[in-house]
Amino acid sequence: MPKASFTLPNGTVVTIDGTPAEVRSLLEFYGGKPEKGKRAAQKPGAKAGRRKFAVEKKISPARIAHIVNQIKSCPDAEAIEKNILAKTHEANRVLLPLYVIHEYMGNAFGITTIEISKVTAELGARVRVSRQAALRALVRSPASRYVLTDKARRRGIATRYTLDARGVQYMKTVIAGPHDESGRQTITRPV
Repeated sequence: MPKASFTLPNGTVVTIDGTPAEVRSLLEFYGGKPEKGKRAAQKPGAKAGRRKFAVEKKISPARIAHIVNQIKSCPDAEAIEKNILAKTHEANRVLLPLYVIHEYMGNAFGITTIEISKVTAELGARVRVSRQAALRALVRSPASRYVLTDKARRRGIATRYTLDARGVQYMKTVIAGPHDESGRQTITRPV
């Protein structure tokens, strides 16, 4: 008669003697599969060479569209277009979605570099920032001092970024436009 031994989910070790059909039906009843060879020594659910990554919440396309629409229709839209979108300073374009979420959406959520890239792509081809460029701006540039993360950065795990109080102040000065030597904001009036 075949003999089988297995461990129940609560830790109880069960050894049974019976026909192969009885052993198989008992194993299947307790949610196990008959194991063969050396795999029986492996822990249930452990698979060699595979990592389990945390399931991250993805931002919906509707929310990305909402961020883009907020950028285009907020009270500062003209200044944003003139002082951020028309300029080549990539870090400011990366910080812009974080600023809009903070100021006009109550800092309700953070976004990843992929989502930042999608927002900038929706703003136009010349404004688009790649995911790698967004990551570089948020981690290695001077703009990195203006962002907060939801967790420590790790490869393969999405990190969500938000703007801190200094970042909000910085973005307000960028949106306000250039200043002269005395520190006063220069105002250019249309002729």
